[in-house]
Amino acid sequence: MIKLRKKKLKDNTQSLYLDIYVNGVRSYEFLNMYLGKDKEHNKNILGLANAIKAKKEIELHSNEHGFIPSSKKKTQLIEYFEIIRKKRKNPTKGSFISMGAHLKRFKKSNIRLYAIDENWISEFEKYLKSKVNDYTTLTYLNNLKALLNCAIRDRLIQTNPFFYYKKLKKPDVKKEYLTIDELTILGKTESDRPEIKRAFLFSCFSGLRLSDVTNLKWENVSGDKLDFRQEKTSAYEYLPLSKTAVELIFCNGKNVYGLPDDNVFQVPSQQAVSRALKRWSKRAGIKKKITFHTGRHTFATVGLTQGIDIYTVSKLLGHTDVKNTQIYAKIIDEKKREAVNMLPVIDVS
Repeated sequence: MIKLRKKKLKDNTQSLYLDIYVNGVRSYEFLNMYLGKDKEHNKNILGLANAIKAKKEIELHSNEHGFIPSSKKKTQLIEYFEIIRKKRKNPTKGSFISMGAHLKRFKKSNIRLYAIDENWISEFEKYLKSKVNDYTTLTYLNNLKALLNCAIRDRLIQTNPFFYYKKLKKPDVKKEYLTIDELTILGKTESDRPEIKRAFLFSCFSGLRLSDVTNLKWENVSGDKLDFRQEKTSAYEYLPLSKTAVELIFCNGKNVYGLPDDNVFQVPSQQAVSRALKRWSKRAGIKKKITFHTGRHTFATVGLTQGIDIYTVSKLLGHTDVKNTQIYAKIIDEKKREAVNMLPVIDVS
């Protein structure tokens, strides 16, 4: 039920609004339309307000019966992407924006939301695979899937075409990690950005993501443990620290705290971090591509190699499901196979 109501204001004008009552829930929608002393003006304003009320009633009844109003069917994909982009504040916003950039370059992006189907998704997937790797393609498709779920909640489409699309499978991606010997070499190698070196090694000995290292504040540090909220999952974590991690926080053992709201590590932009890590690893003679993901993978792999059980490693990484940690167990199995293959071959006849 929708009623057009008036609210008297201090200047004696009246503000028009809709009083909407649906399924036991009441809401109000102010129209930014006002009545004054001019009768002709008031007549026109009331006519327009009643037209808006009628349109809103049609939309509500359409939603009740599963119909999408023709006005909403006109919503373009790119137009809707921009609306949702401005609303999103979570950590995946970067990949969401990157997905949108590819959408805009895709030759068939000029499409209305309700017209997107499995064939269109398939063509977009082919386009993505020609531009990025399989893992990034999956990330962008999942972002698009989330966008279309938002469209369902906004009553712009009835079903998500991904429901009928082939199940998206996470591709196997080689997780680069460093050995203890390589960590030792890096520790002894100078970097032209010592703060990035310190932050990266801290990631290797704590398992923290770049976003968590960047946002880590002194109020989160209490001796040899951290109390902080993960940037990616928003989950609150309690993390004990190794002696090396503590030394990296306190600059080689100086037990000096900064102000509670100050950052522990002064980390520049991601581009600057990537360039500095590349120069540093090259100087150290390490040919592996090093990123902060490498630090996190190193923490997990070294931990399992040193005998920490997979459940504990999962908790230290902040994983909500131990299945996310099992990929590291596969790495350890490969290392065992490499070790066995190094045993000498002897004649047993």
